[in-house]
Amino acid sequence: MRAVMDSVVDAIGDTPLVRLDRLTRHLGVSGTILAKLDYLNPGFSKKDRAALGIIEEAERAGTLKSGQTVVELTSGNMGTGLAIVCGIRGYPFIAVMSKGNSEERARMMRALGAEVVLVDQLPGSVPGQVSGGDLELVDREAKRITGERGAFRADQFHRDGNWLAHYQTTGPELWEQSGGTVDAFVDFIGSGGSYAGVTKALKERSPAVRCYVVEPAGAAAAAGEVVSRPDHPIQGGGYSMAELAFLR
Repeated sequence: MRAVMDSVVDAIGDTPLVRLDRLTRHLGVSGTILAKLDYLNPGFSKKDRAALGIIEEAERAGTLKSGQTVVELTSGNMGTGLAIVCGIRGYPFIAVMSKGNSEERARMMRALGAEVVLVDQLPGSVPGQVSGGDLELVDREAKRITGERGAFRADQFHRDGNWLAHYQTTGPELWEQSGGTVDAFVDFIGSGGSYAGVTKALKERSPAVRCYVVEPAGAAAAAGEVVSRPDHPIQGGGYSMAELAFLR
């Protein structure tokens, strides 16, 4: 059990790995399926790791100044993680989010001290379903606010602190907790940071590990398929973005 921590940021990572034995029995398959419970991070998702990684990388590089405002687009999870990290480290945080994302996520970020800017969806978009086009509008607004306020853009789709956080923590945790028995890794991708970082960490330990990306049906852009359902209902990923920097 961990000792008393200095702040909630210290509680990020080192989450449990759990056997899903009832699932394997139900499916009638052999082997073991393990689930990494990253919803037990303070912000309830794996994005807490990326948020901390991006901020710490920027602090080391000197690209984030003391008290500087941080801006990022989000569907809710990265924004929640950044709200937590920025609140502890003393950086004002502005979350830019599509109105297609759930209002509960905006409330969560506001409760954590973030300023939340909501961006209209494209004409014809479905409320509750954010497409790649909707995300482009959010990105445009995030860029505008960053320039206007002289802010630091967290830029989860490109900053190395994202995938490095998973390379340095999530991947090694999976390997150690499983006793080095991982044969395959499966991940649902948003920015692609967790997949890139964990895959690199696991394959350094065993090149035979197979790694798979999960995408929504009809929006498998990373697989090179034609997107027929950009309006799928899964928030936080499947944005129909074929060019994800961390998957190159």
